[in-house]
Amino acid sequence: MQVIKKIGVGSAARVYGLTLAGFGVIIAIPYGLFFGATLGLSESGLPFGSAFPILMIIFVPVIYGLMGFIFGALFAWVYNLVAKKTGGLEIELSEPNSYPAD
Repeated sequence: MQVIKKIGVGSAARVYGLTLAGFGVIIAIPYGLFFGATLGLSESGLPFGSAFPILMIIFVPVIYGLMGFIFGALFAWVYNLVAKKTGGLEIELSEPNSYPAD
């Protein structure tokens, strides 16, 4: 067994930030297209008028990425505090080309 005693706060923040930014793109595009189609059919009174879907596609991934960065850093910092008290998370690793025994 290997033990994860500490997680790099900066690396966790980057990974979480980029991961959530990617999810933000996946979420923002369909919603932006939906709102774009809705605005074409009726005047819905959304802020920024017809630019709202484009702004949504741009800003949702940025906001998700920032949230991911902040929470990734926070979670890594909290994990490091808890790991000092509990000894860390135990994981079992294997060699890349080895197969588990039946």
